Amino acid sequence: MKSGYKCSAKRIAAIGVMLCMLVLTCLTVTSVLNTKAEEAIGQGHVDYDVTGLRIRKGPTTNSSIITTVSGGFKFDIYEETTDDDGDTWYGIGFYLNGSYERGYIYGGYITVDKRNDYKPDADFEEYLDSQGFPDSYKDGLRQLHVQYPNWVFVADHNGKDWSDVVENQNVIGRSLIYGSAVSSWKSVADGCYDWESGKYTGLDGSWVQASSALVEYALDPRNFLNDTNIFMFENLAFDGSLQDESGLESMVSGTFMEDSNHDLSYEGTDYTYITGLLFAGQKSGVSPYHLASRILQEQGYDGHGSSISGTQSGYYGYYNYYNIGASPSAGSTAVQNGLRYASRTDESSLRPWNSRMKSIIGGAIFLGQSYINKGQNTLYYEKFDMTGRGHQYMTNVLAPRSESVKSAQGYSDSNKNNIAFIFRIPVYENMPENVCEIPTGDGSPNNRLSDLYVDGYSLTPTFSLYTTEYSLIVDYDTSSVYVGGSTLDSSADVSGLGYHDLSVGSNDITITVTAANGDDQDYTITVVRQDKEPDPTPEPDPEPDVAYPGFSTTLSVDEDEKYISGLTVSGYVQDVLDKIDNYNGAYSKILNKNGNEKDGLVGTGDILITYNSSGEEVSRYEIVIYGDVNGDGEIDLFDFAQIKRSILGIADPSGVYWKAADCNRDGELDLFDFAKVKRYILGIGSINQ
Repeated sequence: MKSGYKCSAKRIAAIGVMLCMLVLTCLTVTSVLNTKAEEAIGQGHVDYDVTGLRIRKGPTTNSSIITTVSGGFKFDIYEETTDDDGDTWYGIGFYLNGSYERGYIYGGYITVDKRNDYKPDADFEEYLDSQGFPDSYKDGLRQLHVQYPNWVFVADHNGKDWSDVVENQNVIGRSLIYGSAVSSWKSVADGCYDWESGKYTGLDGSWVQASSALVEYALDPRNFLNDTNIFMFENLAFDGSLQDESGLESMVSGTFMEDSNHDLSYEGTDYTYITGLLFAGQKSGVSPYHLASRILQEQGYDGHGSSISGTQSGYYGYYNYYNIGASPSAGSTAVQNGLRYASRTDESSLRPWNSRMKSIIGGAIFLGQSYINKGQNTLYYEKFDMTGRGHQYMTNVLAPRSESVKSAQGYSDSNKNNIAFIFRIPVYENMPENVCEIPTGDGSPNNRLSDLYVDGYSLTPTFSLYTTEYSLIVDYDTSSVYVGGSTLDSSADVSGLGYHDLSVGSNDITITVTAANGDDQDYTITVVRQDKEPDPTPEPDPEPDVAYPGFSTTLSVDEDEKYISGLTVSGYVQDVLDKIDNYNGAYSKILNKNGNEKDGLVGTGDILITYNSSGEEVSRYEIVIYGDVNGDGEIDLFDFAQIKRSILGIADPSGVYWKAADCNRDGELDLFDFAKVKRYILGIGSINQ
């Protein structure tokens, strides 16, 4: 297939390999790009899995060392050259101890992020626009176009909303990462991490749930628009004009499949892994390069995987090269379940897989039928299923990235330069403007307190490391309080402890715990300092003209507990005042809980005060609107959440707010109140005021 556009720009050597294993160490230099890089021909970074890569004074291993750098280190590129062995080196600029330095770095462990010598290609720019690629995709595609002008990039507008896709992949068990990864790669969501023990929940052996930040990085196609990882978007169908034995030789070189004494006979023909994989691709319609990549991913480069030993206890003589059906369940290991699957009979996929070639061919047929021939025809889509079936081949969130490396290595430079590869690149609705970068923080993620207290007072609710909001009330004479506490993990830092001055009214005190990996968690204590009590004065003689308010019959007044109910939900101050009759020059006001006069919506906790003609207070009632638990005058999801937290024992409202939460007035906060608020919000029920 022809690309539909041409470019005469000079070909640039492809640089770098993005591998799935990331080891982050402290850099010995500052990784900051030159702010005056107009003379540079591009920018690049050290591959993420690399440590101790040397920057030298010249483009040879004999040149003296300037410094060493590790994965993620960024630099400007000024020159591309080769040494006597034909290996690529780059002349670079970088910051070292605040000074911009120049040196050379070996090209085998770096990725070129951007080439500054790109000359606008009107036809290609028009093509990108016609495909509907967002601007944030175009820089990477331009770089690839300069290197490989025959490659075709298709924008796959799959209609999926970005936030929905991220949420779907954050379901526990759906996106995993190896347990030894840096902490910012691992999730601390509920069910994924035990704060008290500091241990992650194992979901498949040594694998744990991936963090949301890592999921977003792995999902964002813009991170992989380089000459290696682009192959996660390659169509995986069989194509005999592209896929041949020479390509397979390159893929299996140095692996257990290169020179094996395994019996690979099938229907009277003896195969090698190379000829066998090519035959399996023809039979299944699946790329043999993809099949080879799958086997290496599942069984290891040395073939140590138990699924292909043929000697597994209880399943002697059975093989499962692609680990199909291999996930732990019902007390069985992943290998046991995979070999149990291999031992069952299914003629369509050549099962039972009681020979190596039957497993290789039959498993390939299964992949074609289950994934590749049903729309999941790229490495990316096999992991991140967009077909609506909720069907994914791999749980390793970085599997497309690591497998794309193997796929890219399966093609010769000649193939890459001369074949019009077609890459289907996902484009989502409402994507973030900026690329979702890979998280890099390491160290303990534990940012919880083991204790929190206010000296001399009791917090409401009682302290729990899972509860982050507390409150207490102090009298006017208390002008300051002392907040104490300690972290659950000794490596965490905490700020906000100590003495805090208090103003009359509500005071929010924030205690911030910063984990070793940089993640913050705030705890908030709301301290209400009461106003000064007026000086006691002799009771005045009763005045015949003292005017107490007369209430409308629609209102309900509790004279014992001094509260009023029966108000309209979402009613305004004037609506309430219109229901009150005052006599002899008396008047009424509605104040909020802090004592300030209101003029908006009336809510639970507001105060109705009546004054006589001399301006003296003669009555005071708190307002209750049943269902309005947070006092904003409306009944909505915030109130729903407050009642839910009370039922779960996380936090209890008090006073009139408790009364407001007790929607059915049975003296208890329970699921009946929860249901009444839910039905009210949904418009299918009412709450009697």
